[in-house]
Amino acid sequence: MWCLQFTKEVLGHLGFMCICPSGMGLPCFGESSCDWRDLHADVCGNILQRVDALDVLSFSATCRSWFDVCNHLKIKIVQSGTPVLLTSRPDKDGTMFEECLGDGTFGFHVFSDRISSRSHNQYLMHTTWVGGKDDWIVITDNRCSLSLLNIITREIVSLPSLSTMEGAQVGACGDLELMFHPRLQETGCTLEGFARVLRRIVLCETPSSVLGYCAICLFDDGLLAFTSRGDEKWNRFKHPTEFPGCLDYFPEVIMDVIVRNGRLVAVDEEGCMFSWDMLHHGDYPLRIPDPNIQKIEGSIDRVYYLAKSPDDGLLLICIHGHGRQTFYMPSFRVLSNEHDRFTMLDGMTVHKFDEEGGTWSLINNIGLGGSIFVGLNYPFYGRWGGIRPNSVYIANLRDSDVVTFHMYHGAGSQLQDFPIHGGRRLLPKHSMRTPMWVRPTVPSRHKKMM
Repeated sequence: MWCLQFTKEVLGHLGFMCICPSGMGLPCFGESSCDWRDLHADVCGNILQRVDALDVLSFSATCRSWFDVCNHLKIKIVQSGTPVLLTSRPDKDGTMFEECLGDGTFGFHVFSDRISSRSHNQYLMHTTWVGGKDDWIVITDNRCSLSLLNIITREIVSLPSLSTMEGAQVGACGDLELMFHPRLQETGCTLEGFARVLRRIVLCETPSSVLGYCAICLFDDGLLAFTSRGDEKWNRFKHPTEFPGCLDYFPEVIMDVIVRNGRLVAVDEEGCMFSWDMLHHGDYPLRIPDPNIQKIEGSIDRVYYLAKSPDDGLLLICIHGHGRQTFYMPSFRVLSNEHDRFTMLDGMTVHKFDEEGGTWSLINNIGLGGSIFVGLNYPFYGRWGGIRPNSVYIANLRDSDVVTFHMYHGAGSQLQDFPIHGGRRLLPKHSMRTPMWVRPTVPSRHKKMM
């Protein structure tokens, strides 16, 4: 199926034509028309010279014979697990503005090799990504119609509508907005509704995992909800401030969540941490001891990310800054970024939780010489050539594509905006999709291909 799908979307787009078995010389893309796996190596080489790095990756992942062709022709393939940054489309017309998302074009940047290319996917037409894990991304239109898309194989999996959540309906104006109508439990009266805006979907597990996908939805007021394979709706987690008769609007924004040992761990904007049992989402969460983080001199504000260490320990990444912005969306992007709260970055500290002692400790070494990648994506860790070890790479911070912090001293060491063909790039301030990390994993499965 991958073979046929890739053929239709890429080879057809390039104008290649398959000769039908009947010899009529007509283009045919039917499943029974011919076996695309038997394309001659010279033809494959001609194709590979015309496509971008992502399509080469898709080509090599389609079937074993095409993977072998890539090796025979010594075509460079992005290695499995390599960090790749997705961005808005390159600045094709030189206007430095992105006016719509209609063409499905985006930037694909292999971070370790500093290779940038322009890619296209039909499912990204009029949609944007709001989260992701590995080679799966969560996409939505402005009406919150959610799907999971594998950027390599082009597989698509639909998620339940957010309107399936109790008390929710899609807002009339779209813009990733849902309307909620709280109900007083004592009287059963429904109060005037208020809007919540989707901030992010944390994809904890993908459709490729044994148990299927699991996704957590974060809103702009601290509400959390989840869905997983087999669910027909989004289920709300009980907020720690909920009580009978409350108006159902929560004061503290949840900055990040992560699933660990069957529990959802969350940190809010004040640094308070909570933990829910994933099987009992209707119960109140447990409180995790506060990390009691000391402010860096001159810093007046902090934002947080969660991650796992190589030994599966819980990590809290704290970004310190000042010059707080009154509105968290200084760019043209579809998604507001809760982490982009200040104009000046003062540094970073990383803290590890000791479960036995119930305490936090400041660390300056992640371990095993690797680095952590965070942002809209589910956090991941690893070691790669061309990647600075013992660092934290954050996508989309302070209006830059990538900001790098080194663990040892906590100072920001790099603000990276990615190059595009001809030296042009789309200014972050005027691009609509938020830069996000992915890491392709499909090529590692080539031995299973037929």
